[in-house]
Amino acid sequence: MVDSSGKPLLVMPSATAHEQRLAIKSVFVLIYNKQGKFFLQRRSDNKALAPGMWDISAATHVGADEALEAAAERVLRKELNIPSVSLYYQKSQQERIDDSTLWISLYSANIGTKTLSPNPDEVQDGLYVDAEELQSLYEHFPSMLTPVLVWAIRANIIFTTSA
Repeated sequence: MVDSSGKPLLVMPSATAHEQRLAIKSVFVLIYNKQGKFFLQRRSDNKALAPGMWDISAATHVGADEALEAAAERVLRKELNIPSVSLYYQKSQQERIDDSTLWISLYSANIGTKTLSPNPDEVQDGLYVDAEELQSLYEHFPSMLTPVLVWAIRANIIFTTSA
């Protein structure tokens, strides 16, 4: 758990931190292809939170002794089978998303023409979208989008971030 400036306070299970509405250190990674389209993942139906919903490219909580970039690399390997990629740090900020308070460190990456091979235990589908397609999903199918993706769209960070 972290304070409002992202400094560590204590270590506890994420579920407990969510219940107590404490800020949890998190990493969000936005993936783009050569054409500048953004990768949306559709979460596995087996996921406890937001099963089957469309989400940002990758996200995870940061381990107690884990560096931010290491957490970003870990989630990319685990969810999208990306062994290595150049990550670009964008910013860190505290946000209230749905019922969670998160200290978010945002990264982006451009994977060029590489083909993704998502882990089916984590991601059941994925697609690249441009800004217009993403806005259309948001306007017409908001119930299919995770609170994190809705926040990212409203905060206008997806297509204003450089990779």
